[in-house]
Amino acid sequence: MSMDNLITPEGLAKSLKMAAEGMKNKPGLMKSTVGYMELLNTYVERIATAKDRGKFVVTHGTQQPLEIYEAMDVVGVFNEFWGVISDVVDVKSVPEALSISLSTGTPNEVCSFFRNMDGLMHVGKWPKTDAFIYATSSCDNVKAFHTLGRRYGIPDFGMERPYHPFTPRAMEHWRDQHKQLIAFLEEKTGKKLDYDRLKETVRLSYRLTELALEIDDLNAHVPTPMSAECFGGVLLALRLMCGTQEAVDFLESLKAELEERIANGVGAVTPERFRVIWSAFTPFWDTGLQGFMQQKYGAVSVTEVLQRWRGKANWVLDPDDPIGNLAYRTQLAPGNCQYSPSPDWAGQVVEQARKFKADGAIFNNNWGCKQAAGLGPLVRDELMRQCNVPTLTLNVDVIDATFTSRAEVEAQLDGFFEMIESSKAYQERRAQA
Repeated sequence: MSMDNLITPEGLAKSLKMAAEGMKNKPGLMKSTVGYMELLNTYVERIATAKDRGKFVVTHGTQQPLEIYEAMDVVGVFNEFWGVISDVVDVKSVPEALSISLSTGTPNEVCSFFRNMDGLMHVGKWPKTDAFIYATSSCDNVKAFHTLGRRYGIPDFGMERPYHPFTPRAMEHWRDQHKQLIAFLEEKTGKKLDYDRLKETVRLSYRLTELALEIDDLNAHVPTPMSAECFGGVLLALRLMCGTQEAVDFLESLKAELEERIANGVGAVTPERFRVIWSAFTPFWDTGLQGFMQQKYGAVSVTEVLQRWRGKANWVLDPDDPIGNLAYRTQLAPGNCQYSPSPDWAGQVVEQARKFKADGAIFNNNWGCKQAAGLGPLVRDELMRQCNVPTLTLNVDVIDATFTSRAEVEAQLDGFFEMIESSKAYQERRAQA
Protein backbone atom coordinates (compact mmCIF):
# COMPACT_ATOMS: atom_id res chain seq x y z
CA MET A 1 0.00 0.00 0.00
CA SER A 2 1.30 3.42 -0.95
CA MET A 3 1.37 6.26 1.56
CA ASP A 4 3.14 8.79 -0.63
CA ASN A 5 0.11 11.05 -1.12
CA LEU A 6 -1.55 10.84 2.29
CA ILE A 7 -2.51 14.23 3.66
CA THR A 8 -1.17 15.46 7.01
CA PRO A 9 -2.46 18.49 8.94
CA GLU A 10 0.83 20.29 8.36
CA GLY A 11 0.76 19.49 4.66
CA LEU A 12 -2.79 20.76 4.33
CA ALA A 13 -1.96 24.03 6.07
CA LYS A 14 1.09 24.60 3.87
CA SER A 15 -0.79 23.83 0.65
CA LEU A 16 -3.74 26.07 1.51
CA LYS A 17 -1.46 28.96 2.41
CA MET A 18 0.27 28.63 -0.95
CA ALA A 19 -3.11 28.38 -2.72
CA ALA A 20 -4.36 31.57 -1.06
CA GLU A 21 -1.24 33.41 -2.23
CA GLY A 22 -1.65 32.02 -5.73
CA MET A 23 -5.27 33.19 -5.93
CA LYS A 24 -4.17 36.81 -5.45
CA ASN A 25 -2.63 36.90 -8.91
CA LYS A 26 -5.13 34.74 -10.76
CA PRO A 27 -7.35 36.74 -13.16
CA GLY A 28 -11.07 36.32 -13.64
CA LEU A 29 -11.94 35.13 -10.13
CA MET A 30 -14.23 36.75 -7.58
CA LYS A 31 -12.27 38.89 -5.13
CA SER A 32 -13.66 36.84 -2.24
CA THR A 33 -11.84 33.74 -3.49
CA VAL A 34 -8.72 34.84 -1.62
CA GLY A 35 -10.71 35.36 1.58
CA TYR A 36 -12.30 31.93 1.09
CA MET A 37 -8.89 30.24 0.83
CA GLU A 38 -7.57 32.24 3.78
CA LEU A 39 -10.52 31.14 5.93
CA LEU A 40 -9.87 27.52 4.94
CA ASN A 41 -6.25 27.98 5.90
CA THR A 42 -7.23 29.53 9.25
CA TYR A 43 -9.36 26.50 10.07
CA VAL A 44 -6.66 24.00 9.13
CA GLU A 45 -3.87 26.00 10.76
CA ARG A 46 -5.75 26.00 14.06
CA ILE A 47 -5.91 22.21 13.88
CA ALA A 48 -2.33 21.69 12.71
CA THR A 49 -0.94 23.77 15.60
CA ALA A 50 -3.46 22.73 18.27
CA LYS A 51 -1.24 20.35 20.22
CA ASP A 52 1.73 22.72 20.16
CA ARG A 53 -0.59 25.32 21.70
CA GLY A 54 -1.80 22.90 24.39
CA LYS A 55 -5.37 22.65 23.06
CA PHE A 56 -7.89 19.86 23.62
CA VAL A 57 -8.87 18.43 20.22
CA VAL A 58 -12.12 16.68 19.31
CA THR A 59 -12.95 15.02 16.01
CA HIS A 60 -16.67 15.44 15.44
CA GLY A 61 -19.52 14.74 13.06
CA THR A 62 -22.55 16.76 11.97
CA GLN A 63 -25.16 18.56 14.12
CA GLN A 64 -22.64 19.85 16.62
CA PRO A 65 -22.85 23.05 18.72
CA LEU A 66 -19.46 24.36 17.63
CA GLU A 67 -20.09 27.51 19.63
CA ILE A 68 -19.58 25.46 22.81
CA TYR A 69 -16.23 24.21 21.51
CA GLU A 70 -15.23 27.78 20.67
CA ALA A 71 -16.25 29.08 24.09
CA MET A 72 -14.28 26.32 25.85
CA ASP A 73 -11.17 26.80 23.68
CA VAL A 74 -11.60 23.31 22.25
CA VAL A 75 -10.35 22.73 18.70
CA GLY A 76 -12.77 20.79 16.52
CA VAL A 77 -11.95 18.65 13.48
CA PHE A 78 -14.98 17.99 11.27
CA ASN A 79 -14.27 14.53 9.90
CA GLU A 80 -16.25 15.10 6.68
CA PHE A 81 -14.38 18.30 5.89
CA TRP A 82 -11.03 16.53 6.15
CA GLY A 83 -11.95 14.22 3.30
CA VAL A 84 -13.25 17.08 1.16
CA ILE A 85 -10.20 19.29 1.63
CA SER A 86 -7.94 16.30 0.96
CA ASP A 87 -9.50 16.14 -2.53
CA VAL A 88 -8.79 19.84 -3.02
CA VAL A 89 -5.11 19.49 -2.11
CA ASP A 90 -4.25 16.01 -3.44
CA VAL A 91 -6.98 13.92 -5.03
CA LYS A 92 -4.80 10.79 -4.63
CA SER A 93 -4.83 10.95 -0.82
CA VAL A 94 -8.35 9.62 -0.24
CA PRO A 95 -8.01 6.41 -2.32
CA GLU A 96 -4.78 5.60 -0.50
CA ALA A 97 -6.41 6.17 2.90
CA LEU A 98 -9.40 4.02 1.89
CA SER A 99 -7.07 1.20 0.89
CA ILE A 100 -5.38 1.32 4.29
CA SER A 101 -8.76 1.33 6.02
CA LEU A 102 -9.81 -1.78 4.10
CA SER A 103 -6.68 -3.52 5.37
CA THR A 104 -7.83 -2.91 8.96
CA GLY A 105 -11.05 -4.81 8.33
CA THR A 106 -13.37 -1.83 7.85
CA PRO A 107 -15.95 -2.80 5.19
CA ASN A 108 -16.15 -0.85 1.92
CA GLU A 109 -19.85 -0.23 2.61
CA VAL A 110 -19.02 2.22 5.42
CA CYS A 111 -19.23 5.90 4.44
CA SER A 112 -15.89 6.96 2.96
CA PHE A 113 -15.66 9.98 5.27
CA PHE A 114 -15.06 7.51 8.08
CA ARG A 115 -12.92 5.10 6.06
CA ASN A 116 -10.69 8.02 5.11
CA MET A 117 -10.40 8.95 8.79
CA ASP A 118 -9.69 5.33 9.72
CA GLY A 119 -6.91 5.00 7.16
CA LEU A 120 -5.21 8.23 8.18
CA MET A 121 -5.51 7.37 11.89
CA HIS A 122 -4.04 3.93 11.31
CA VAL A 123 -0.80 5.43 9.97
CA GLY A 124 -0.70 8.42 12.34
CA LYS A 125 -1.58 11.12 9.81
CA TRP A 126 -4.92 12.22 11.27
CA PRO A 127 -4.90 15.27 13.60
CA LYS A 128 -4.10 14.08 17.13
CA THR A 129 -7.52 13.66 18.79
CA ASP A 130 -8.51 13.60 22.47
CA ALA A 131 -12.19 12.68 22.00
CA PHE A 132 -14.81 11.79 19.40
CA ILE A 133 -18.15 13.64 19.54
CA TYR A 134 -21.16 12.83 17.39
CA ALA A 135 -24.95 13.01 17.28
CA THR A 136 -27.21 10.08 16.56
CA SER A 137 -28.75 9.92 13.10
CA SER A 138 -29.54 7.41 10.39
CA CYS A 139 -26.04 7.64 8.88
CA ASP A 140 -22.78 5.95 9.90
CA ASN A 141 -21.95 8.56 12.58
CA VAL A 142 -22.83 6.40 15.58
CA LYS A 143 -21.30 3.09 14.51
CA ALA A 144 -18.17 4.59 13.00
CA PHE A 145 -17.24 6.98 15.80
CA HIS A 146 -17.91 4.40 18.48
CA THR A 147 -16.03 1.63 16.64
CA LEU A 148 -13.04 3.81 15.77
CA GLY A 149 -13.00 5.12 19.32
CA ARG A 150 -12.51 1.57 20.60
CA ARG A 151 -10.00 0.76 17.85
CA TYR A 152 -7.76 3.75 18.60
CA GLY A 153 -8.41 4.17 22.32
CA ILE A 154 -10.21 7.51 21.99
CA PRO A 155 -13.16 8.27 24.32
CA ASP A 156 -16.39 9.13 22.55
CA PHE A 157 -19.54 11.02 23.47
CA GLY A 158 -22.78 10.73 21.54
CA MET A 159 -25.60 13.26 21.63
CA GLU A 160 -29.00 11.58 21.30
CA ARG A 161 -30.89 13.56 18.68
CA PRO A 162 -34.71 13.26 18.55
CA TYR A 163 -36.13 12.04 15.23
CA HIS A 164 -39.21 14.32 15.33
CA PRO A 165 -37.29 17.39 16.41
CA PHE A 166 -39.67 20.23 17.21
CA THR A 167 -42.09 18.98 19.86
CA PRO A 168 -41.62 20.61 23.29
CA ARG A 169 -40.53 17.30 24.82
CA ALA A 170 -38.03 16.64 22.02
CA MET A 171 -36.49 20.10 22.32
CA GLU A 172 -36.16 19.81 26.09
CA HIS A 173 -34.41 16.47 25.63
CA TRP A 174 -32.09 17.94 22.97
CA ARG A 175 -31.28 20.91 25.21
CA ASP A 176 -30.35 18.48 27.97
CA GLN A 177 -28.03 16.68 25.55
CA HIS A 178 -26.17 19.96 25.06
CA LYS A 179 -25.77 20.26 28.82
CA GLN A 180 -24.38 16.73 28.97
CA LEU A 181 -21.91 17.60 26.23
CA ILE A 182 -20.71 20.56 28.28
CA ALA A 183 -20.30 18.31 31.33
CA PHE A 184 -18.30 15.81 29.23
CA LEU A 185 -15.97 18.54 27.93
CA GLU A 186 -15.56 20.07 31.38
CA GLU A 187 -14.56 16.69 32.78
CA LYS A 188 -12.11 15.92 29.97
CA THR A 189 -10.52 19.39 29.75
CA GLY A 190 -10.60 20.24 33.46
CA LYS A 191 -12.03 23.66 32.57
CA LYS A 192 -15.44 25.15 33.33
CA LEU A 193 -17.49 26.74 30.58
CA ASP A 194 -17.49 30.56 30.63
CA TYR A 195 -21.15 31.39 29.91
CA ASP A 196 -20.39 35.00 29.02
CA ARG A 197 -18.02 33.78 26.35
CA LEU A 198 -20.65 31.30 25.17
CA LYS A 199 -23.14 34.15 24.77
CA GLU A 200 -20.59 35.95 22.60
CA THR A 201 -19.97 32.92 20.37
CA VAL A 202 -23.74 32.50 20.01
CA ARG A 203 -24.06 36.16 19.03
CA LEU A 204 -21.39 35.78 16.35
CA SER A 205 -22.97 32.55 15.13
CA TYR A 206 -26.37 34.19 14.76
CA ARG A 207 -24.76 36.97 12.76
CA LEU A 208 -23.49 34.24 10.42
CA THR A 209 -27.06 33.01 10.07
CA GLU A 210 -28.30 36.49 9.16
CA LEU A 211 -25.53 36.91 6.58
CA ALA A 212 -26.18 33.47 5.09
CA LEU A 213 -29.87 34.31 4.63
CA GLU A 214 -28.98 37.64 2.99
CA ILE A 215 -26.50 35.91 0.67
CA ASP A 216 -29.22 33.37 -0.09
CA ASP A 217 -31.43 36.15 -1.44
CA LEU A 218 -28.58 37.56 -3.51
CA ASN A 219 -27.86 34.16 -5.07
CA ALA A 220 -31.52 33.91 -6.11
CA HIS A 221 -31.01 36.92 -8.38
CA VAL A 222 -31.09 36.29 -12.14
CA PRO A 223 -28.33 36.09 -13.25
CA THR A 224 -26.79 34.77 -10.07
CA PRO A 225 -23.71 36.73 -8.99
CA MET A 226 -22.03 33.80 -7.19
CA SER A 227 -19.36 32.13 -9.28
CA ALA A 228 -18.26 28.52 -8.75
CA GLU A 229 -14.95 29.37 -7.08
CA CYS A 230 -16.73 30.97 -4.09
CA PHE A 231 -19.82 28.76 -3.95
CA GLY A 232 -18.59 26.78 -0.92
CA GLY A 233 -17.80 29.87 1.16
CA VAL A 234 -21.10 29.95 3.02
CA LEU A 235 -20.86 26.23 3.77
CA LEU A 236 -17.37 26.74 5.19
CA ALA A 237 -18.47 29.55 7.50
CA LEU A 238 -21.63 27.80 8.72
CA ARG A 239 -20.31 24.28 9.15
CA LEU A 240 -16.74 24.86 10.36
CA MET A 241 -16.36 28.32 11.87
CA CYS A 242 -19.52 29.00 13.92
CA GLY A 243 -18.98 31.55 16.65
CA THR A 244 -15.85 33.13 15.16
CA GLN A 245 -15.20 36.69 14.07
CA GLU A 246 -13.14 35.43 11.11
CA ALA A 247 -16.20 33.75 9.59
CA VAL A 248 -18.36 36.84 10.12
CA ASP A 249 -15.76 39.04 8.46
CA PHE A 250 -15.57 36.71 5.45
CA LEU A 251 -19.33 36.55 4.89
CA GLU A 252 -19.60 40.34 5.29
CA SER A 253 -17.05 40.81 2.50
CA LEU A 254 -18.64 38.10 0.33
CA LYS A 255 -22.07 39.70 0.69
CA ALA A 256 -20.66 43.11 -0.23
CA GLU A 257 -19.04 41.70 -3.36
CA LEU A 258 -22.24 39.96 -4.45
CA GLU A 259 -24.21 43.18 -3.98
CA GLU A 260 -21.62 45.04 -6.06
CA ARG A 261 -21.78 42.45 -8.82
CA ILE A 262 -25.58 42.65 -8.97
CA ALA A 263 -25.47 46.46 -9.06
CA ASN A 264 -23.02 46.29 -11.98
CA GLY A 265 -24.94 43.56 -13.82
CA VAL A 266 -22.18 40.99 -13.36
CA GLY A 267 -23.24 37.35 -13.28
CA ALA A 268 -21.27 34.21 -12.67
CA VAL A 269 -21.25 33.52 -16.41
CA THR A 270 -22.55 35.19 -19.58
CA PRO A 271 -24.92 34.01 -20.81
CA GLU A 272 -26.48 32.17 -17.87
CA ARG A 273 -28.18 29.25 -19.61
CA PHE A 274 -29.04 26.86 -16.77
CA ARG A 275 -29.67 27.27 -13.04
CA VAL A 276 -28.81 24.15 -11.03
CA ILE A 277 -29.59 23.15 -7.46
CA TRP A 278 -27.74 20.34 -5.69
CA SER A 279 -30.38 18.31 -3.87
CA ALA A 280 -27.92 16.55 -1.56
CA PHE A 281 -24.36 17.90 -1.70
CA THR A 282 -22.04 19.53 -4.21
CA PRO A 283 -19.41 17.39 -6.02
CA PHE A 284 -16.85 17.06 -3.25
CA TRP A 285 -15.35 14.13 -5.17
CA ASP A 286 -14.53 16.43 -8.12
CA THR A 287 -13.93 19.96 -6.88
CA GLY A 288 -13.50 21.33 -10.42
CA LEU A 289 -16.82 20.06 -11.75
CA GLN A 290 -18.89 23.16 -10.92
CA GLY A 291 -16.38 25.39 -12.69
CA PHE A 292 -16.42 23.05 -15.69
CA MET A 293 -20.23 23.16 -15.83
CA GLN A 294 -20.19 26.93 -15.65
CA GLN A 295 -17.69 27.22 -18.47
CA LYS A 296 -19.00 24.52 -20.86
CA TYR A 297 -22.77 24.72 -20.39
CA GLY A 298 -23.34 28.16 -18.89
CA ALA A 299 -24.75 26.24 -15.90
CA VAL A 300 -24.55 28.00 -12.55
CA SER A 301 -24.95 26.52 -9.09
CA VAL A 302 -27.55 28.54 -7.20
CA THR A 303 -28.05 26.58 -3.99
CA GLU A 304 -27.53 23.28 -2.20
CA VAL A 305 -29.10 21.52 0.78
CA LEU A 306 -26.02 21.55 3.01
CA GLN A 307 -25.63 25.33 3.22
CA ARG A 308 -29.22 26.53 3.25
CA TRP A 309 -31.27 27.48 6.32
CA ARG A 310 -34.93 26.64 6.73
CA GLY A 311 -37.23 29.65 6.53
CA LYS A 312 -36.11 32.71 8.48
CA ALA A 313 -33.97 30.64 10.90
CA ASN A 314 -34.65 32.85 13.91
CA TRP A 315 -33.06 30.54 16.45
CA VAL A 316 -32.13 33.08 19.15
CA LEU A 317 -35.22 32.84 21.33
CA ASP A 318 -33.67 34.15 24.56
CA PRO A 319 -30.33 36.04 24.59
CA ASP A 320 -29.79 34.87 28.19
CA ASP A 321 -30.25 31.18 27.33
CA PRO A 322 -27.38 30.32 24.98
CA ILE A 323 -27.79 26.56 25.45
CA GLY A 324 -31.49 26.68 24.60
CA ASN A 325 -30.69 28.80 21.55
CA LEU A 326 -28.07 26.32 20.38
CA ALA A 327 -30.53 23.46 20.74
CA TYR A 328 -32.67 25.20 18.12
CA ARG A 329 -29.70 26.12 15.92
CA THR A 330 -28.42 22.56 15.71
CA GLN A 331 -31.91 21.35 14.79
CA LEU A 332 -32.54 24.06 12.19
CA ALA A 333 -29.01 24.10 10.78
CA PRO A 334 -28.40 23.61 7.05
CA GLY A 335 -28.49 19.99 5.93
CA ASN A 336 -30.33 18.71 8.98
CA CYS A 337 -33.48 18.03 6.97
CA GLN A 338 -31.59 14.92 5.80
CA TYR A 339 -31.94 13.51 9.31
CA SER A 340 -35.69 14.18 9.55
CA PRO A 341 -38.71 12.42 8.03
CA SER A 342 -38.38 12.19 4.24
CA PRO A 343 -41.21 14.65 3.36
CA ASP A 344 -39.23 17.34 5.21
CA TRP A 345 -36.23 16.94 2.93
CA ALA A 346 -38.37 16.83 -0.21
CA GLY A 347 -40.30 19.92 0.87
CA GLN A 348 -37.07 21.84 1.49
CA VAL A 349 -35.71 21.04 -1.97
CA VAL A 350 -38.99 21.93 -3.69
CA GLU A 351 -39.00 25.29 -1.92
CA GLN A 352 -35.42 25.88 -3.08
CA ALA A 353 -36.29 25.06 -6.68
CA ARG A 354 -39.05 27.66 -6.66
CA LYS A 355 -37.10 30.40 -4.93
CA PHE A 356 -33.96 29.99 -7.05
CA LYS A 357 -35.83 29.47 -10.34
CA ALA A 358 -34.05 26.20 -10.92
CA ASP A 359 -33.94 24.59 -14.34
CA GLY A 360 -32.59 21.30 -13.05
CA ALA A 361 -31.32 19.47 -9.99
CA ILE A 362 -28.34 17.18 -9.54
CA PHE A 363 -28.47 14.45 -6.93
CA ASN A 364 -25.15 12.89 -5.95
CA ASN A 365 -26.13 9.36 -4.99
CA ASN A 366 -23.29 8.53 -2.60
CA TRP A 367 -23.14 4.76 -2.49
CA GLY A 368 -22.01 4.77 1.15
CA CYS A 369 -24.92 6.94 2.33
CA LYS A 370 -27.84 4.70 3.23
CA GLN A 371 -30.54 7.27 3.99
CA ALA A 372 -29.78 9.53 1.03
CA ALA A 373 -29.85 6.64 -1.44
CA GLY A 374 -33.32 5.72 -0.20
CA LEU A 375 -34.70 9.24 -0.13
CA GLY A 376 -33.21 10.52 -3.38
CA PRO A 377 -35.98 9.12 -5.60
CA LEU A 378 -38.63 10.73 -3.39
CA VAL A 379 -36.95 14.14 -3.71
CA ARG A 380 -36.58 13.64 -7.48
CA ASP A 381 -40.25 12.76 -7.92
CA GLU A 382 -41.47 15.73 -5.85
CA LEU A 383 -39.32 18.17 -7.82
CA MET A 384 -40.82 16.97 -11.08
CA ARG A 385 -44.38 16.71 -9.77
CA GLN A 386 -44.50 20.14 -8.13
CA CYS A 387 -42.04 22.22 -10.20
CA ASN A 388 -41.36 20.41 -13.48
CA VAL A 389 -37.69 20.40 -12.49
CA PRO A 390 -35.85 17.26 -13.67
CA THR A 391 -33.07 15.60 -11.67
CA LEU A 392 -29.83 14.05 -12.87
CA THR A 393 -28.69 11.28 -10.52
CA LEU A 394 -24.93 10.72 -10.45
CA ASN A 395 -23.78 7.50 -8.79
CA VAL A 396 -20.66 8.54 -6.91
CA ASP A 397 -18.59 8.16 -3.78
CA VAL A 398 -18.74 11.35 -1.76
CA ILE A 399 -14.94 11.89 -1.73
CA ASP A 400 -13.36 9.06 -3.75
CA ALA A 401 -12.65 10.45 -7.22
CA THR A 402 -11.76 6.99 -8.55
CA PHE A 403 -15.30 5.66 -8.09
CA THR A 404 -16.76 7.55 -11.09
CA SER A 405 -14.82 8.78 -14.12
CA ARG A 406 -15.03 12.40 -15.27
CA ALA A 407 -15.72 11.18 -18.83
CA GLU A 408 -18.78 9.27 -17.63
CA VAL A 409 -20.06 12.28 -15.69
CA GLU A 410 -19.52 14.63 -18.64
CA ALA A 411 -21.49 12.31 -20.92
CA GLN A 412 -24.39 12.36 -18.44
CA LEU A 413 -24.22 16.15 -18.15
CA ASP A 414 -24.28 16.52 -21.95
CA GLY A 415 -27.51 14.56 -22.18
CA PHE A 416 -29.05 16.21 -19.12
CA PHE A 417 -28.63 19.79 -20.30
CA GLU A 418 -29.69 18.89 -23.82
CA MET A 419 -32.88 17.36 -22.40
CA ILE A 420 -33.57 20.42 -20.21
CA GLU A 421 -33.07 22.88 -23.06
CA SER A 422 -35.58 21.08 -25.27
CA SER A 423 -38.23 20.78 -22.54
CA LYS A 424 -41.42 22.83 -22.55
CA ALA A 425 -41.03 23.79 -18.86
CA TYR A 426 -37.55 25.25 -19.51
CA GLN A 427 -38.70 27.23 -22.53
CA GLU A 428 -41.66 28.64 -20.60
CA ARG A 429 -39.42 29.68 -17.68
CA ARG A 430 -36.99 31.39 -20.03
CA ALA A 431 -39.80 33.20 -21.82
CA GLN A 432 -40.94 34.67 -18.52
CA ALA A 433 -37.44 35.71 -17.42
